[in-house]
This record gives sequence, structure tokens and C-alpha cells, in this order.
Amino acid sequence: MIKDDVGVVISRRAALKRGGVAAATLLLGQRATMISTAAETTRTTKTVWGIAELFQWVYLRQKKTGRDTEDCLQAHLDCGIRHVIWAIGRSAVDYHSALPHTTLYVGDSRPETKVIGDVMRERCCLRTALAFAREKGMTIYARLGMNRHYGGGYGGGLTSRFAAEHPEWHEVTKDGKPDKTRLSYFFPEHRQERLDILCEVARIGAHGLCLDFARQVPMLRYHPKLVETYMAQGRPDPRKLALDDPQFMDWCRFRCGFVTTFLRDLRRALREVEKQTVRRVPVMARVTDAGLTVNLMECTDIQTWLKEGLIDELCTDPLWWLQFKYPDTVKPYAELAHAHSLKHWGGANTVAAPKTRLNPISLLQRVRRQYDEGADGVALYQSDTGCVDPVLKPILPKLSDPAEIAALLADPTLLAKYPQDDASRLFSVDNHSRIEALGVAASPMGVL
Repeated sequence: MIKDDVGVVISRRAALKRGGVAAATLLLGQRATMISTAAETTRTTKTVWGIAELFQWVYLRQKKTGRDTEDCLQAHLDCGIRHVIWAIGRSAVDYHSALPHTTLYVGDSRPETKVIGDVMRERCCLRTALAFAREKGMTIYARLGMNRHYGGGYGGGLTSRFAAEHPEWHEVTKDGKPDKTRLSYFFPEHRQERLDILCEVARIGAHGLCLDFARQVPMLRYHPKLVETYMAQGRPDPRKLALDDPQFMDWCRFRCGFVTTFLRDLRRALREVEKQTVRRVPVMARVTDAGLTVNLMECTDIQTWLKEGLIDELCTDPLWWLQFKYPDTVKPYAELAHAHSLKHWGGANTVAAPKTRLNPISLLQRVRRQYDEGADGVALYQSDTGCVDPVLKPILPKLSDPAEIAALLADPTLLAKYPQDDASRLFSVDNHSRIEALGVAASPMGVL
């Protein structure tokens, strides 16, 4: 629509006759603006999640401000990240819980953790995060490490009393050694403890739940009670099975069943929470991207979870912990998620794994590849650190836009500034990775 000087609507032809060259130039400019606006409107964007921990935020600063949670979340907003997966615990919890079996983390044997304990005591970091999110229009998912209990490390400060007081539920390795860092999902008491925590944070108001099965795999090992139950069904001793034995995958699926049982129970419990709170509580599962077969060995039966509708979102993590040639692709996960109308979030890390070195080009390449393979977005582990890193901070706001990523990767100045070698090329895998090619000992596949 074009108006003349007194506001009367006239045709484009009339405008050209009245205004000559100037009017023609104006019309062309208007048309270019309209095309540009339309292109911006249809431009593909992706969701970028931060995966953040108040523990890490305070640990690096060694001081408290009284607004530590808000400061951490504001750092994400400053990088254009409005979706945050917020840590609420692994064994000990980081939020103020009313459950009788939870233990608040208040520091451990390391002197530098005292300030973290002070911060955790003073305010509930989950409730504080949710209040800030309401004010700023953010989304907060509560993240629980699904089987990381630390044993007696650091004076036992990271371990809940529940885990410490029940050694009979501690996992056992294939060669019969106790594993105090895990509890067995074979035991309903352990499954219930995890379920209670997740339902409590849902009632508190978390916008969703992130079940972090990448911390720490495998979810089950060879607890004698588990082995006895398997063998009582006329099956062989799983401790004697080689990985290439056809029966081994049967053993893996048997173990997976206990984690799947937990998810079924969680779904039922969340339905009650949803009735009480009158809102949906979506469940995101975070798993390694080692491939669906290795996922079964890690006791995460993703295909069954999706088939039964047990999760709402799938997030993958490039955790390289085995002596195994990792496929380094998320395509099977994106295809599987989309086949069930679920979102798939890729994964990258903003903290370097042992013997790797920070390189923004490597991060950009990983994110672009995952987008090309179908990921709907990406989740950045330890974003609490990445958001304030002077090298990464200018890059993170660009990650939601594939076109911006492509432009950065075509920038000769940036490429020259950050050349890649073997160590820096693998930056952005999970910082808990153990990369054999760089001389870091990984776990043999036989531990599975």
C-alpha cells in the first residue's frame, strides 16, 4: 500500500508517475526490505540449551555474591541462551529437599568447597533459578545424575547418606569388585529414591526434568542378586560371556529392563504430579551418542523408551569413555526421535577433556554437523564455564543460527587464529572423555 503526501492511497504506477526516479528508488528499497524481512522470518533457528551447575560457578570464583544463581543464569542470557538444564544433584542434592532420604551438599574435604556449601545452605538454588526464570522468560529443566554416587571420595561429602548407608545396594564389577560409585537399579529402593527426587523437583515447579544417564554409564553392572535372577531363568552366567557371544546382548537387554521399569514408574508418578499442579512435566533423557547397540550395553534401551512414550525429548552426549571407535554421529538418534515426533538435542562441551585443548572451530564444526544430521538444537555441557570464557563467549550467541555458524567457519581470520591439531580437533567432546589416541587410558569394552 502506498500513500501520497496527504495520505491518499494510490497505485504503484501513479506513484512512479508523480515521483519519477526518486519514487522508483523508494519502491525498490521497499521491495528489498520486504524480501529481506521475509527471509529473516523464514530463517532456520535452533534451540541452544545450557547445562549448568551452581557448584561449578561458585567453585571457579571462590566467593559468593548473594545472587550467585541469578549471576550464573544472567551469564547465559548474555550469550543468548534462554533454556537451561540446571543441576539439582547426583548423589547429594543441590536444592532444599523435604524428603527424608536426601542429603544436601554442603561442601567436602576440599577447603575450596566451603564457599559452595555456604551458598547451598543459604538459598535453594532450584527455587531461586525458577524465580529468576519467571522474571526473565527462561526455561529451566532440573537435571539429576542418574547413577553417580562417588563412593568415599573427598571425605564422602559428595555422597548421600542413603547411598553410604546401604552398601548392600552398591554395584559390583564383572570380576567381583565392589563399585561404591553406583547403586544397582535392580533394587526397587534405589529406583524409588531417584523417583522421589524427580517428583519433588517437579512439584517445586521445574519446567521439565533431565534424566542424565551419561552420569555415569553403565547404569547396572554385575551385582550378585542381579546375576542370580538372570541365571535362575535358565540363562548362562553373564560374567563368563564374551561381547561377541549372542547371549551377551540378551544379558544387556535384561539389565536395561530395570531402568525401563524405573521410567515406567516415573511416568505413572508424574501423572499424579501433573494432576496436582495442572501442568505437563516433560521428561528429557540424556544418553551417550556411542550408538544404539552400545547404549544397550550401557543399560539405556532408548528404542523401548520411545516406543512406550516414556520420554518426551532425547539429548545425546559425546562421552568417549571406552576403548571403542566412536561413530561420532547423532543421525540415528535424530531419526529415531523424529520418527516418534520427539525433539532431539545434540551435545557438545565447553570445557576441554583431558589432553584436548580449547578450540572454537572444533565446537562450531561439531554443532554444525549435528544440525546437518537432524538435531533440533544442541545442549552445551558446563555452559556455566563456557558463558564467561573469553574465547567462547562471542561464539555462543551464534549457535542458534546455522547460517551464522557457516559464516564463522568460512571466516579466514577466525580459522587462522585457531588452527586445529589432534588435541584441539577433539575439543567439545564430553570433558569426562578418555581418548586413547591422545594417550589417555579408556575403559576396555569388557567392563560392560
